[in-house]
Amino acid sequence: MSGLVRNGAVPYLSGNDAQFESGSPSGYQGAAMRLARRLSAVSVAATLMLGLGPPVEAAAAKKDFVRHADDSCRNRRGEYYVCAPWRLYLRSGRVIRLTEARVFTGSGVKSRAPFALSPHGSTAAYFRLKDNALVVRDVTTGKVRVVPGITWSATRRFMIDISPGGRFIILDRGYPQPYQILDSVSGRVHTLPAGQIPVSFSPDNEYLLTRQQEVATVYSTETWAVVRVRQGAQGGALHMDGTTVAYIDRSNRQTHYIRFLNLATGGTAGSPIKLPPGEFGGQLYWDRANHLDVLATVTAASRGDRTTWRWRRANDAMRVLDTFVERSLDEIDVIAGLWYL
Repeated sequence: MSGLVRNGAVPYLSGNDAQFESGSPSGYQGAAMRLARRLSAVSVAATLMLGLGPPVEAAAAKKDFVRHADDSCRNRRGEYYVCAPWRLYLRSGRVIRLTEARVFTGSGVKSRAPFALSPHGSTAAYFRLKDNALVVRDVTTGKVRVVPGITWSATRRFMIDISPGGRFIILDRGYPQPYQILDSVSGRVHTLPAGQIPVSFSPDNEYLLTRQQEVATVYSTETWAVVRVRQGAQGGALHMDGTTVAYIDRSNRQTHYIRFLNLATGGTAGSPIKLPPGEFGGQLYWDRANHLDVLATVTAASRGDRTTWRWRRANDAMRVLDTFVERSLDEIDVIAGLWYL
């Protein structure tokens, strides 16, 4: 990825002589053992410096996440239009220029090619210019994985969305074509029944929640067997248990609530959580640690074509995780986990 700088990590060796010498032999034997350990440490350090082996206990790169992606420019009249390249705006403040990603559907055509961000913004999916391959990119490491079985074609246009961590790609070819779920690792494709709309994956990608009118259906993504069906159920964020759904109740225009539904019983699955005054829910996301995050707009801080967004940890006293501002009226941005078309 152009502009991506990996987080540096200096290899180090843990432990010290005092730690190793507790209860060790004394005299020449102990001295010999200490000398052998030091020589071994020097040998390992030399290996690391020469690049002949893997780092020992190398610090892992700190995860970074995309707030939103932008492929817009502004003309002399103040109007926004699609232009290259895609730019990823990260929570750390970095901006990544995705020069390898396809932006336009064709030569001289200013309509946008498919592009997607995963729910928390850890991965991006797009078509690569040099070979038309559909790829999934880890934003933190810059590692790119080619999705087998699909390449860009200007004659077969569709929209894409992406599951947590980039495991599955949703292919939307437009009504009346059914949605398809593409396994980005194996390349296998599952076609949903006509009329069913994908709503959310569980954080571990084990389940998919779909909705058709007032009917919610949960599938196992391993076998694509139906796990459960619930009439009159809300769509929302599916928990790892494949049963609990968190959704935003917007029936009160002044105050939004997060509510929980048990798809097995049809009853509530927990006490509702009230969003702070002046914040209105946009989307909910579970993670593998059972945290529930909410992305909301802050109306008092939004002005003109600028929208203020706020991430909160809903089940941790609405703790603020991040706040950022982006353009809202040019219809060219992609918010992590949300499409703006």
